[in-house]
Amino acid sequence: MAKSYYNVIEVLVNICAVDDGKLKIFLRHKKNDPYKGYWLLPGNIVPNNQTLEEGAEDTVINSTNFPSMFLIQGKTFSNLDRDPLERIIACTFTSVTLKSLTNNSEMQWFEVNELPKMAYDHEIIAKENIKELKRQIMINQNNILLKLFPNDFTLSELQHFFEYITGRELDRRNFRKKLIDSKIVLETGEKVNTAGRPSKLYMFNKGDGPNE
Repeated sequence: MAKSYYNVIEVLVNICAVDDGKLKIFLRHKKNDPYKGYWLLPGNIVPNNQTLEEGAEDTVINSTNFPSMFLIQGKTFSNLDRDPLERIIACTFTSVTLKSLTNNSEMQWFEVNELPKMAYDHEIIAKENIKELKRQIMINQNNILLKLFPNDFTLSELQHFFEYITGRELDRRNFRKKLIDSKIVLETGEKVNTAGRPSKLYMFNKGDGPNE
C-alpha cells in the first residue's frame, strides 16, 4: 500500500534590498512551460539532509553569491493546486541583502510595488512577505534598518525611503527631530554635496531605530 503522507517541500525566498530609496526584489525568469516567460521567486527543493533555514541560505548564496544579512521566515503555502504538475508545499522566507548584482536575462531586480507577471502563486507569496517586511521596517524589528542601511546616509534619503514605505508624506521637521533627539541616528562628522549644498551624513545607532 502506497504511503500518502510524503510531500515535496520547497523554500522560496524574497531577496530584497534598498536601491535608490526604493525597496526591490530579485526575481528569476522562467524559460519553460508552464508559465514560460513569467518570473519566479528564487527557490530550491529541500533535501532530506537539510533544514528549511539552510535551504533558504543556500538559495540566497546561489542567487547572489553572498550570504543573507537577515532572514525572516514567512508563511507556508500548501494549496493542493499551487503547482499543476505535482504536490509541492512552499515554506517562504525574506532575505535582506545588498543590491550588488545587476540585471541580466536570467535574474532581475524589480521595485516591490511594480511586480511583473509571476508564475504559480509567487505573486501572492511575494506580496505577503513584502507586507511583513514593511511592517518590520516601520518598527525596526531586529534592527532591520541597520541591515538595509549599513552605510552612511542623509536624513533626506531616509525620509524619502519612509515616505515610500508608508505611502504618505512625512513632516520634515518632526521626522528629523524624532530621529536626532532620541539618538536613533548619529552624525558621522562627514558631509556630502546634495543639490549644490553640503548635507550631514548619519548612521544608525546600533540597537535602535525609528518607530512609527
